[in-house]
Amino acid sequence: MGEIDVCDIAFNYPSKPDVQVLNNVNINIENCSTVALVGHSGCGKSSIIALIERFYDPVGGKVLFNKQDIQEIDTKWYH
Repeated sequence: MGEIDVCDIAFNYPSKPDVQVLNNVNINIENCSTVALVGHSGCGKSSIIALIERFYDPVGGKVLFNKQDIQEIDTKWYH
């Protein structure tokens, strides 16, 4: 378990680089908390989860796990 911070995330799917999915999104999920992402279809809920799970990397901003950029964490350990 740990804290997750989504910091100023910008994201486009590689298959559609001209379509911005997320723009400057910020979320803080504290350790041992339960969070729900709620919104209309296509607003980026699944994209945020995919970034947290490191299935994709953001175009801008960072996803942090316990204050460390997840791009610097071993993916075998993280998953």
